[in-house]
Amino acid sequence: MPDRRRLLSALAPHRWVLEPALAVALFAAWLVTGLPFDVAAALALVFYCAAVALSRILPGVALGLVWVAVLLELTEREPLHGTFRVISAIAVVVTLVGVSAHGGRALRWLDFVSAILLAPASAFLFTVLGDLKFPQFGPVIGGYYTSQGLGFALMSLLLAVIFVAAWLLGFLVARQRAAQSAAAAEDALGAESTPDRAHSRSFLVWLASSGGAPIDEDDPSRPELVRRLTRPQLTFDIGGAVAFTAICLVAGGAADRSSFLVMTAFAVAIALRRMSPAVALSIAWLAAVLQMTTGHSILVADIGVLVVLYATGAYGDRIVRGAGLISAGVGAVVAALYLTVTAAVSQGYYDLLSSAIASVALRFAFLFVVSVTVLGLSWVLGLLVRTWRNARVARRARAEAEFDRNRAVEDVVVEQERTRIARDMHDVVAHSLAVVIAQADGARYARQSDPGAVDEALATIASTARSALGDVRVLLAELRQSPSTGTVDSNDPAHPSDPAGPGAHDAPQPSLADLDQTIEHIRSAGLAVVLERRGEMTRLGPATQLAAFRIVQEALTNALRHGDTSRPASVVLAEGPADRGPGLVITVRNTMRDTTLEPITTGSLPRIGHGLPGMRERASLAGGALTAAPQGSEFVVSAFLPGTAA
Repeated sequence: MPDRRRLLSALAPHRWVLEPALAVALFAAWLVTGLPFDVAAALALVFYCAAVALSRILPGVALGLVWVAVLLELTEREPLHGTFRVISAIAVVVTLVGVSAHGGRALRWLDFVSAILLAPASAFLFTVLGDLKFPQFGPVIGGYYTSQGLGFALMSLLLAVIFVAAWLLGFLVARQRAAQSAAAAEDALGAESTPDRAHSRSFLVWLASSGGAPIDEDDPSRPELVRRLTRPQLTFDIGGAVAFTAICLVAGGAADRSSFLVMTAFAVAIALRRMSPAVALSIAWLAAVLQMTTGHSILVADIGVLVVLYATGAYGDRIVRGAGLISAGVGAVVAALYLTVTAAVSQGYYDLLSSAIASVALRFAFLFVVSVTVLGLSWVLGLLVRTWRNARVARRARAEAEFDRNRAVEDVVVEQERTRIARDMHDVVAHSLAVVIAQADGARYARQSDPGAVDEALATIASTARSALGDVRVLLAELRQSPSTGTVDSNDPAHPSDPAGPGAHDAPQPSLADLDQTIEHIRSAGLAVVLERRGEMTRLGPATQLAAFRIVQEALTNALRHGDTSRPASVVLAEGPADRGPGLVITVRNTMRDTTLEPITTGSLPRIGHGLPGMRERASLAGGALTAAPQGSEFVVSAFLPGTAA
């Protein structure tokens, strides 16, 4: 790979030589074939070769030279050799590709119109002024047999397909070159360059990378001329083309040389349908026109048309999808007209045209309806598969984004909860230290007058410091652990995300003694609450009481918001069981309003609650545990918070 890139980099400044070298090769081919020298033919060929040579650096001049050469040939009455016709057609194709790839927007669409108009002009040079003749039968109109007119129409169609395919090739090259130029500009500004971007540059686009006007497209999604396929995809496509060929051979779809060529062209189009839908569509058109020009009716190989139209809808970009839809409509008209005319000729209707016109028109209408239905359904099926595939990818992306969002919210809110708990710890420790300082100062001043007060103060200092030290050890040990999952609503009044003001830290921390007031607030809000206390609860430190207060407050808040307020809720505060040591058991029960989980907007993941993770975090940091789950028609929150040893 490095050697190839080094070689391409060395050849890059000399890419402009490609078109002049091809022009010299075409002129040399005319001389080598030994064609008779003719001034008009030589002049026309010089114009053709000059158009090829200038198609990269002066695309507008090249398109004008092609028209001058064609008009010069049309004024020549003597027929020219068929080899000269082939050389001139190759020159027209190369020029159309170059003008479309390197011209500006207006010139590119003028090139498209020229591709359509040059087709009948070149067909006239091939059939009327050239060596390619068709059988003469049927009525004579304007001095020409109807069979000759039909041959001219088929030749015009064949050349139109070739010329439009050449224009489309240059158009896609120009758009992909513009996309790669934008990517290179991003890299120059410091954007990250990915390996896929480097590998996606095809050799054909590299050849067309210099010269021409800048391309400014409105569509941000640039199409790719050649898509990168995985090895299994490439193997499957080639295997499908081989299977298609085998089916055609078994069914007798390649009885002669021309039908074998048609089958081979369709097989190549099937093999390329996913790698390059635009090229596959062009090859399919060439095969179809070749089938009509060689006089074949419906073949087994025509199934390839349906496969290619499906591929344009399923894998093509916006331009290729539009080309596939247009091809389905135009192909239906062409197929119906071709089958109608060939059937009329085979039945001798050209001699009875006036009396059989109704039958011919009815046949054409029937064949058109059938053709447009079959071709259109193939394209629509590909479009539906593409839509379904994009929807599946979008659903997966939304689910992953929702999952990542939930994880991020969990991590952020858990950290917020830990910050609030740390602030509570600060308040508890600050209160304890204030008591210690006050007792120490009082004992120092009362030492002379009341020695007994010193002992009492020291006992108070020891008890307060010991309790504060225990709370600090528990909280710091838990805060060093990895965050547990959970979310807390910052708008929840039970969990304020920020102090109310500068003096919020100095406010006294709530305890179980303040629980009655909180329950009265819940009752006044419309939820009846029954509070029951069982046993002694004297061995609960300030941090444990704070956690218990917050858990009960959050559980009742959730019951008020999400439960059935017509049924009373119960709060039981019980002394811890003997087997678990001193502590507090909290049980909050409320009747649920709806037992179903609230779905998220994407319908893929359940909505994460905001209060339960915060309660679990508080219980965990206090050294206990909490469970919350539905039990029948009730929602039960149960927690155990350890107390201090005697």
